[in-house]
Amino acid sequence: MRPQYEITVPYYQQQESNEPQLNSAEDGHRYAMFVKGNDHLIDGRTYCFQDEDGNYVSTFVSQYSDIIEQNLEPRVKEGVLALHAKGYLTFTSCQGHDDSKHRYIGVVFNNKEQKKEFIESVDKLNCGIHWYDNAINSVERPCHEIPWWSEGGITLHIVYDDQKYNEAPQQRRRNKPYTDLELTKFWNIQTNRNYTHYECIVFSFGYPMVEKSIWQRIHRWLFYKQDRVEKSYEDFLSKASYLPDYLA
Repeated sequence: MRPQYEITVPYYQQQESNEPQLNSAEDGHRYAMFVKGNDHLIDGRTYCFQDEDGNYVSTFVSQYSDIIEQNLEPRVKEGVLALHAKGYLTFTSCQGHDDSKHRYIGVVFNNKEQKKEFIESVDKLNCGIHWYDNAINSVERPCHEIPWWSEGGITLHIVYDDQKYNEAPQQRRRNKPYTDLELTKFWNIQTNRNYTHYECIVFSFGYPMVEKSIWQRIHRWLFYKQDRVEKSYEDFLSKASYLPDYLA
């Protein structure tokens, strides 16, 4: 089974001559989100580095930063910006690559009611959207285990303020527990908010992030059609302006 894709913040800052001295973990967090971001490759993929197992690891980038557009992958960029134009807070996105066909966008909200309203509003657009609600893995809200036969799903990891993990293997960093309070602080920096709680949802185009059975997985592997993803995405772009504004 291929490891899940993950979204994370760098655990330490390598000091280069042209980078500022970062005096606290929060400084490093802000620097990663607002100044440094990810590397952008010619194939359209953006990420920070590959870990010792060859997995791609990317950092969050704030939509309120000057570097947000260059950190959005081309085939998902317009969708993310369309949500920003309506006031929604995005936290991750991916256009899909050779080793993962999922194209998705993640959105965060202040509470469950706002998230529910967003899901209902997008469903009314009827453009082939599938929902994934298993990204958070905090102490209070542990995510469900992904089936062994699945290559989908993403897991949220935050290790930006614990020096014990600076030199730890990547797998140990992934397993570091974090609390809802730590997650709230983390996202408040990214979103320029002062929420006391967050709810997130990830939605994918054309296909679900995790199939409901191994037979669905096999069927997709045999009969996957990229144009199904493209049609869903283009349909969403044409209708995103009908979504209500997010004003929280």
